[in-house]
Amino acid sequence: MLCPTCAKSALIEIRMHVAGSELTFRRCGGCEVQTWESPEGEIPLDRVLELVCHP
Repeated sequence: MLCPTCAKSALIEIRMHVAGSELTFRRCGGCEVQTWESPEGEIPLDRVLELVCHP
């Protein structure tokens, strides 16, 4: 998988279950862009924190 920002293949991907939701965290080792995704698509960090703090 290539980074959508810099097109390098240095992505780290971590999949996890948080408060009953499947989430995927991706971080590029080249440009350091970070994203969180649910099955519905990309979600902001503040939504991830809400899920963690208020399951």
